[in-house]
Order: sequence, then structure tokens, then C-alpha cells
Amino acid sequence: MKLQLRPGTVHIICGENGAGKSTLMKCINGTYTADEGEMYFKGEKVGPHTVKDTLEMGIAMIYQELNPVMEMTIAENVWLGREPRKGLLVDYQKLYSDTQALLDDLNIPYNAHQKMYELSIAGHQLVEIAKAISCNASVVIMDEPSSAIGDKEIEVLFRHIFSMRDKGIGILYITHKMDEIFRIADEITVIRDGCWVESGPASDYDPDKLISLMVGREIKNIFPKDTTVPIGDVILEVKHLTQKKADGGRFEDISFQLHAGEILGFAGLVGAGRSEVMSAIFGLDPLSSGEIYLSGEKAVIKEPKDAIQKGIAMVNEDRREFGLVLGRSIHHNVSLANLKKYAKCGFVDDRAISKDVDKMVELMRIKIANEDVAAGTLSGGNQQKVVLGKWMVGDVKIIILDEPTRGIDVGAKSEIHKLMTEFARKGVGIIMISSELPEILGMSDRVVVMREGRLAGVLDRSEATQVGIMGLAAGGVE
Repeated sequence: MKLQLRPGTVHIICGENGAGKSTLMKCINGTYTADEGEMYFKGEKVGPHTVKDTLEMGIAMIYQELNPVMEMTIAENVWLGREPRKGLLVDYQKLYSDTQALLDDLNIPYNAHQKMYELSIAGHQLVEIAKAISCNASVVIMDEPSSAIGDKEIEVLFRHIFSMRDKGIGILYITHKMDEIFRIADEITVIRDGCWVESGPASDYDPDKLISLMVGREIKNIFPKDTTVPIGDVILEVKHLTQKKADGGRFEDISFQLHAGEILGFAGLVGAGRSEVMSAIFGLDPLSSGEIYLSGEKAVIKEPKDAIQKGIAMVNEDRREFGLVLGRSIHHNVSLANLKKYAKCGFVDDRAISKDVDKMVELMRIKIANEDVAAGTLSGGNQQKVVLGKWMVGDVKIIILDEPTRGIDVGAKSEIHKLMTEFARKGVGIIMISSELPEILGMSDRVVVMREGRLAGVLDRSEATQVGIMGLAAGGVE
């Protein structure tokens, strides 16, 4: 593996999930120790080093999987381990004032005293960006920094990336989003299966060439939506769903229908309430009022177990928190979601589980040594495939997919989209939340747009456009 980063450039690292991008970055920043090879920083050879060593040198990293200390404030998280001090004591006045100034400078609309558990995943990502910038680093490594934030926050991120680049800071940036690559890249390195493929200026590449180098094969259709799939009867109807909290309502008066064989897209800005609505339908959060009907019959769903028994599956956007038991094997993760299917006479049929796992791994091209490896050891994209796959081996009638391709490479996206189409063809109703408008437009039969906890409009596939969706989502011209 080889890589060169020049001062004042944005260097994009491309590759499929499991190609080794994050591992390479963690070797650079000292999280992992490389077995072989040499690393040079500002012309000086770097020996064995730790994360603390690289921070002191001026190398900061934003990780793909965030691990904030939830009970601590934003300020405490930003300066964790390097707090300003007065003698032996932490200078809290400076800690909070410096953090607030940083947040204001970055146009991040939070108070430095807020606890991390009060923020969304997008909020956690923005705090990590602020943390990296606060280090005054000469190299910043960003591993999928835009995967959990919306268009508005991405614009803030890019503005500060360009600002850092203009100051001579070198940026290593991992992303799967083609529009991001060709918007911000100065140079590109492609790796595949843990090996360097090639590097060069961004002007030498176009999307087709880059995808081919990344996956080692041609991807002709990223959004393989089959518009000939028949749309059946209504299998899910929600009426006037409302969820109110002590600190303000999360969504109000939500009504829509889902048909068998339909892919119903949900679009909207971060904080619009899309994920909250789906969590309530799945029984993760209580409803204040409203009704849910399945195939015309009123359904009572108080917890996820009720939803699963009624044939509803959900892939949550936060795979590490809600989708996987990270310390358990792939085998166990698949079985936990489908125990009723595998239980026979009081015993679990391990052979049946292994057979389904093998099918899932082959179908979704999951890169694992065997089914006994712990889910937490997989790359982010392969974790997402396991989360999706564990439901797909079960008997489901409705699948709720919350950002199903977040942090997943182009080849894997195409495979997941094909699976969605296959399930739709079998009569399964699919609800897909996505912050990527090309995905919404490419895969949806209809698009529901939410704004500030309310329904802003419903568009048929034939009339949905990026301009139309954003107009509804942002409250502009409809």
C-alpha cells in the first residue's frame, strides 16, 4: 500500500467496503500498528506511534463509527484528554468559551453546555468535525464524515474543508459518494481488497472509470428499479400519527398508505421527523395518538416484538446501536432476529441458520472469513449488509429501511437496490428513508416529503424531481 498527501490538498480514498480504507487510516493515526512499511510526516520518518503521538504531531482523525461520551457536554467531548488547565485544575470557563466560539465559527447551532445524548447522529458527527478542527492539525483524516448529516450540514462541512485546504492543511477523505468526490477532490487513490490500485489527480477520472477501478467490474445500473412490478393492495395505513414530548412535538398528524410491491420513499431535511415516525410504527417509541392498520385491520404495536410478529422488519440508521450485537457472531446476529423460524421442539436449528447465513453472504457479497466472526470486527459497510440481510432471510411483509445504503460503496448499493426490487416483486412493501435524492428518485414509486414533523407532500414517481422535493422539504415553492 502506498499513499502521498500534499499540503493544501483534498485526497480522496476510494474503494469497496472491506477494501481496507479505514484500516489504512487507523494505521496512519496510530489506532493500529502496521506490520510492514514506512511512514513519513513532513519528511521525517515516523516510528511506532499512538493516537496521542499523531495528535501531538498534528494529525487528527474523524472516525466513521462515532463513540461520544453521551453523559458529557459538547465542550467536554471536544476537549476530552486535552482540556485547558489552570495549574492542576481544568479551566472550565475557557473550555466552554472556546468551544462556543468554535461552534459559532463553524455555524453549528448548538450550545457548548448541551449533553451529547440530546443530539442526533448528525449532531454527533458535527461535534466530531469541530473536535478535529480544534486540534489545529496540519493533516485531518475524515472517514465518511457526511454519511449521517444532511445537505445543509454538508455545505458547512465543505466550506470548512475548503478553508482548511486554503490554509495548507492536507485532508485525507474517505467517501462513497460520487458527487462529493468530484466536487472536492484534488487527488484520488483507489484501493481494492487491501491493495493499492492507482493514484492520480481528480481530473484524470470520471465516475464510470472510478467505479470500475473500485469494484473490479462494470456497474451499469446503480438504481435498478423495475417499474413493471405490479403495485398491489394497501398493506399498511397510518392515520394521524402524533408523537408529543415534554420538550416539544416530534411529529404530528402523519397519514399515508403503503401498497404491496411498492417502494415508498421518505425524503426531508435532517430533523424532519422521518426516522421518528418509523421508530414509532415499529414500536421503538410510543405514540401520543393515531392508528395503524395492516391489510385493513387495526394493529396494536407497543414494542418491536409486536411489529416483528406481524411481519414488519426495520433496518435502523444507527446499525451499531440498534442493528447489531457487536460482540456476537454473524451466526448469532442472524438467529436473534429470526428465532421463531429456527426454533424446533425447543431447540435452535444451527444448520438452518448456517445455511441462511451462507446464502446471505453470497447474495450480498459480504466479506467475512466465516460466520463465527464478531459483527464488530467488520467494516462499516459490511455491518450494514448484515443488518439488512438478517431481516431478508426472515418472513416479512413490510420492510422499513432507514438510510439503508449509508456508508456503503457503489457496488454494494447496486446489490442492495436489486434486493429491494426482488422483494418488491414478491409483494413486500418497502419504506425507504434516504437523504440521497438520487436514491430517492431512482428507487421510489412514490415519495413522501416531510418538513418539521409534518407531511409536506406526496409525489408520484412521474412527477418527482430534485427541485420539487427540496422545495417541499425546505418550505419553498411547492
